[in-house]
Amino acid sequence: MDNNDNNVKEMNGAINPFYAVEVGSIIRGDSGRFLASIIKGDITKMVPDKEVKQTMTGSSSYAYTDSLNQGSVGVSGSYGISGLASLNAGLSVYAGYANAELTKTVAVNYNVQMLSGVEYLNFNDLKAEHLIGALQENPKQMIMIALENYNQLVKKIGNNNLLTIMQHPDEHPEIIKLVDEWVKSVQRFFKEHGDGIVVGVVWGGMGTVSLKMISSSGESSWKYGTKGNFTYSGVGKAITVEAAYDGSNAKRESKVDVSADSWSSGGCVSEQVQKWGDIVQGKAFSEISSISLLEKAPQLSTVKDPPKIPEFKLPAKDPKITDKIKEITSLDGLNALAKASAYEKAKETEKDLTLDEFLKRSEAKANPKKVDDLKKNVAENNLDVLQDDPLQQNRSLVAKSRIIGQLETKTAVKSETEKKDDSYTVLGAWIANWPDIFPWLATGYLNSIDDISSTQEIIKKQCLIQDFLTLGKTYYMLDASGISNKDFKMSPFTQIAASFSQQAGYIRDNFDDIDVIKNAYTNLSNDAQKIYTKWNDIKFLRSAELGLGLMYEGEKSIANTIKKTDHVGNYTRIWYTMDECSFLPKNYSAFSTFLKLIPFITPSGDVYAFGPSQMLLNQITTDGAIFSKNPLTAAKLEVDAVNRVLKKGDLILYPVKFNAAKDISSSWEGQSISTNVASIKNINEHLEHASKAMKDLNVYSFSSSNWKTNWKPEDYYSINSIKKQYIGIVEELRNVFGN
Repeated sequence: MDNNDNNVKEMNGAINPFYAVEVGSIIRGDSGRFLASIIKGDITKMVPDKEVKQTMTGSSSYAYTDSLNQGSVGVSGSYGISGLASLNAGLSVYAGYANAELTKTVAVNYNVQMLSGVEYLNFNDLKAEHLIGALQENPKQMIMIALENYNQLVKKIGNNNLLTIMQHPDEHPEIIKLVDEWVKSVQRFFKEHGDGIVVGVVWGGMGTVSLKMISSSGESSWKYGTKGNFTYSGVGKAITVEAAYDGSNAKRESKVDVSADSWSSGGCVSEQVQKWGDIVQGKAFSEISSISLLEKAPQLSTVKDPPKIPEFKLPAKDPKITDKIKEITSLDGLNALAKASAYEKAKETEKDLTLDEFLKRSEAKANPKKVDDLKKNVAENNLDVLQDDPLQQNRSLVAKSRIIGQLETKTAVKSETEKKDDSYTVLGAWIANWPDIFPWLATGYLNSIDDISSTQEIIKKQCLIQDFLTLGKTYYMLDASGISNKDFKMSPFTQIAASFSQQAGYIRDNFDDIDVIKNAYTNLSNDAQKIYTKWNDIKFLRSAELGLGLMYEGEKSIANTIKKTDHVGNYTRIWYTMDECSFLPKNYSAFSTFLKLIPFITPSGDVYAFGPSQMLLNQITTDGAIFSKNPLTAAKLEVDAVNRVLKKGDLILYPVKFNAAKDISSSWEGQSISTNVASIKNINEHLEHASKAMKDLNVYSFSSSNWKTNWKPEDYYSINSIKKQYIGIVEELRNVFGN
């Protein structure tokens, strides 16, 4: 184990995308990028909230959790100033403890997040003038300029309706000029200091014990497991080491070598993670195989108290700020100002847009159809990864929709004298938009998502990672089976597998790049390119998460019983018994105890299946299912794109999804082949949330709706009235921000 002085590797941004984020950090809404804090005062409070959360990541063919076998790790929640930006932020990923490349080693990471407390802006004891006084000088100056322009505009408008005035601009040139000055000062503030500010953070630490397991032969864990039991588990559910390795296979073929590493982010967990790692460090596989390592993870009693922060102190009173804010006597016209601001912003992309057109559009209901269509394609594994968006309307947005794993936090590191205790790290953040804190920064937010191309691009990248991991696993298994690549006029299976594996890592490491899909595909070997082209064309093989279930004449499937064996030429043939299977019409759990098969594609585009006895499917006769390694008798399968199955005569092969193994009374025999975007909880939840949200919203919403018209500058903020959005690597806590 490579250890530092604490015997635990200390890491920061590599595994925690919120490293260096703190209360007062600002965020750009279009890209989800955090920047340095702009608060200089001590205006926060801390609430202890101790929790322990556990996950499994990495790769295992014998277990399903919400985070295993994924090339990246998803975030909880989302932040964005538009419906599109919020959706894309929710689909953001970070490198985390994920495994974006594939080797013959089974690598499983047991992760723990220890939550100590929540630090937050103490809004209930703050007024607008206090918060301005706590800002650094530049943002304070810019926000006061916007306030001065707002006050001048409101005085000039008087009791008139601003929107009516803007419909006749030639008759009111002075007011139109003031509108322009106010809008520009607001937009300049957003440009320099982001669209929102972090108003609360979750403090704690995170750690990992990583196990790498491989047979001394380097092969057996990659052979098709007929005796292994597959485990369907939720987040944090205990799975034994041997269950993760090979499904507790009773016929494990040889000695298994184990190596262990530990990581931590936040010194508050390093000691506990070290003790946790000591459970498996230097042990033989037989000594740790029955351990459910998550059950040995640090417990709640070991969580340290949250970091110490300075006592809350109101900023010094500044009469200039107080007097300027007191010029606001009413927010009666704020709605019109918000619409005017949003209209001016909309004209940047639609120069000929009239105010009437904008107002009519803003009042229409947002249409979720584009999101619903994408949600359906994701759920059905029907994405065409290689198809370019013909319109490319949002290519710039695609570039801005970056992975959250590369936050602009390097500028957010404070001087040593100002740093909080580095024993802790931020695991999540609550964000408020500036107009929801200062009403004179009024604006509008586009909720409608009419161009989904940037979102599709994010999901396509994740899909490509998962596709490459699946295909890498498949061709490593083919190599371990002893089937000859030369019989199918292919380059060595290991070379094909390595090509897919390397490009999976390339995509994750270059997720931001606009051309990463094209580059990754181009960088594949010739055979791997041809194979992926066919795979992407078929699409539904992504759903073979637990392999392919075979039905013969609609009644029978392959039992795990060898009936007889013979030899023809240089090849051995094995007959497996066919038994009644109650699959039809769609009872996928019926395949539980039957043998499943694995599809593979040749560079010429032919599709075959292999698995039992590490052999190729040949045919079904009255004597049973015949398998051998003879390429001449291998069953070449027909792709039925309509019914989304593979066929040959009376044989039909059905892709089996993970949920077939959920809640079945008996153990599921076999292993997983594919983990695809349809089975990634984070993606489906955010698409569903975006769709539901749009059904209740108009095309535009306006910040003015979050303010009461009778608000006065003397009013204190209400912590629960300020609209906030949460994003983190742990789920949202609701002990401080209840809304």
